[in-house]
Amino acid sequence: GFGGGSNLPPEFADLFGGGGYSSGGGFPGYQAPPRKGADRTASTTISFAGSIRGTTIGLREPSGEVIDVRIPAGIRDGQKVRVRGKGQNGPAGSGDLMVTVNVKPHPFFQRDGDNIRVHVPVTFPEATLGAQIEVPTLDGEKVTVKVPAGTPSGRTLRVKGRGVKTSKVTGDLLVTIDVVVPQNLNKDAAAAVEAFANATQDADPRASLAEKARL
Repeated sequence: GFGGGSNLPPEFADLFGGGGYSSGGGFPGYQAPPRKGADRTASTTISFAGSIRGTTIGLREPSGEVIDVRIPAGIRDGQKVRVRGKGQNGPAGSGDLMVTVNVKPHPFFQRDGDNIRVHVPVTFPEATLGAQIEVPTLDGEKVTVKVPAGTPSGRTLRVKGRGVKTSKVTGDLLVTIDVVVPQNLNKDAAAAVEAFANATQDADPRASLAEKARL
């Protein structure tokens, strides 16, 4: 944007239109540092047990080479694992392989962060009077859980340290109580329920519904 002759000081002459500036960008003799090759991506699906305990899977290249990918214990669905040096080649070395890990759901255990949620059925007497019940855990053992008397269906009880274990944290086991209503009662059981109903006929669990339903 300068018209006519240059009035720039000599020390700036090479930078602004001087003989030392190349129109291609950069300076004479300048070379960009060598770069590593680009990263590559892949995905894999593992079992719920593999995500909890950790596992190793093999990814086969089109060339037939098998890349071993170590999945750390406690990995979550959708997390990525980096395999260094298995990306594209480059002047400064190879890039990495980024593997997205998908975890199959489990029919009983449900992951919630580092906690594990389970639903456990209990009988009406157990929920009403209280009970000690056994609940399966991730490591195959059973843990005893105290169900307090008067526990309603849907209440969740926490068992410390029985969730997912990673290198940094250990989650809890969250036990949701499902009170099971009996479907087929014999005469003695039906008579017992009728006696219970008569003994508790003054209790009305819907007494406050009208108040709550006001607009």
